[in-house]
Amino acid sequence: MRLLLLATLACPAMAEDWKPLVEKQAAPILKDRKYAAVVVGVLDKDQEEIFAFGESNGMAPDCCSVFEIGSITKVFTGILLADRVKAGVVKLDDPVQKHLPDGWVMPRRDDRDITLLHLATHTSGISRVPYGFLSVMIAHPEDPFARFDRDALIKGLPKTEIRNPIGARHEYSNLGVGLLGDALAHASKAKNYEAILNERVLSPLGLDDTGITLTDAQKKRIVSGFDGKGKAQPNWDFATCGACGAIRSTVADMLKFVKINMEPEGPLKDALLMAQQNWRDIKGEDEQIGLCWFRYPSGKKLFRIWHNGQTGGYHSFLGFIPGRGGVVVLCNVTTFQVDDLGFAVLKKMVTGK
Repeated sequence: MRLLLLATLACPAMAEDWKPLVEKQAAPILKDRKYAAVVVGVLDKDQEEIFAFGESNGMAPDCCSVFEIGSITKVFTGILLADRVKAGVVKLDDPVQKHLPDGWVMPRRDDRDITLLHLATHTSGISRVPYGFLSVMIAHPEDPFARFDRDALIKGLPKTEIRNPIGARHEYSNLGVGLLGDALAHASKAKNYEAILNERVLSPLGLDDTGITLTDAQKKRIVSGFDGKGKAQPNWDFATCGACGAIRSTVADMLKFVKINMEPEGPLKDALLMAQQNWRDIKGEDEQIGLCWFRYPSGKKLFRIWHNGQTGGYHSFLGFIPGRGGVVVLCNVTTFQVDDLGFAVLKKMVTGK
């Protein structure tokens, strides 16, 4: 297995601590996949280490290689929601309908409205994807969100099924967080979700290599994606619902994001902490959800806070333990073994094993 140790801002002992674990967990991702590329970043308190494995199109990946991060986008949307609440633009218990453009009609159930908090905690009851999206996905599996435009979303929204009573249970929904981004953009009088995300979150956090629309220089650094069978996949574009999965980034930028969240400070400190806190128990004391962040309690006063992501040709994982450390895994293959790698690093940070 090819390994390139890209950067070590750590003592030699730390490098030896993480290298065996990361190599062991990366091995099954790369096995029999000559096209696979994986970049792993570990932040151990204030010490940073980055590993890169494999290659794609004859090029070895590095800390500045660009990957689609998929649903990790959702945590940025949760932070944007917290920022808009702190700024007095919206309230968590506002009905989503209040902040949608004219002509957009949210479904209702039992004479109740879905709120912004319902969307951010996946407790709205609405389906995982928009009404009419599955037929588009079957016809165009290579880039479904690019084919499902604004008009299709507006037309299908009132017909969207609310499967469970609003607020009754947790049910993951890409549509829900996609709508949350649209609502926050409209409430902020912004051009679109991308514009308000750049202005209020990405730029203040200094994440210059993270975003939806890539520069020409970033396009040259993007790693080609592959499905689980090794078939090359086009990059995904989002005509709608970009707030649920449209961001691209690098391990270098995502490690910076981990460090910011691990010990929040600066102008977004309150919003970052608000997004991380528990807003809903999912499985009793075993799993919780913040504003799009998932939270796993790990012993006394310790939490693993995390999210993963997947698009047509990529899988990603980002997680951290407040005040302790974190991990980023970006991969150009759709395999959930990426999650195993991320959780193994977080487990060692908690238990030392």
